[in-house]
Amino acid sequence: MIFVDTGAWVAIADKNDQYSKEASHQYTSLILKKERLITSNLVLVETYNLLSQTLGAGATIKFGNILDSTNLIRIETITEIDWDRGWKILEKYDDKKFSFTDCTSFALMERLKIKTAFSFDVHFTQYGFTKIP
Repeated sequence: MIFVDTGAWVAIADKNDQYSKEASHQYTSLILKKERLITSNLVLVETYNLLSQTLGAGATIKFGNILDSTNLIRIETITEIDWDRGWKILEKYDDKKFSFTDCTSFALMERLKIKTAFSFDVHFTQYGFTKIP
């Protein structure tokens, strides 16, 4: 299983993103390898907010509908346990610039025993996960 973070989704959706080509290549490779891709509802909220600001509502809705219609991506809801664990991570690592969404992602990854994130965010490696690319 591979966790997909906000930066990867944004780069896939926004052709003007600095990581767009790399993200599209990596995403295609993961799909071809039939990797199980997991993301969270909070990551998607963050993604849709960013895309709405940069690409507008129409492009965001189109992208969201594509994600919703595919059976290649599992969307996990952040549970109360993930939320509480995320808060503890945020408190423990207050010297890092982890967002709360990052921390809930870490908690979810721990709960599901996911070791790899598709992300352009160094926070995943700082916390101890493997990051691709």
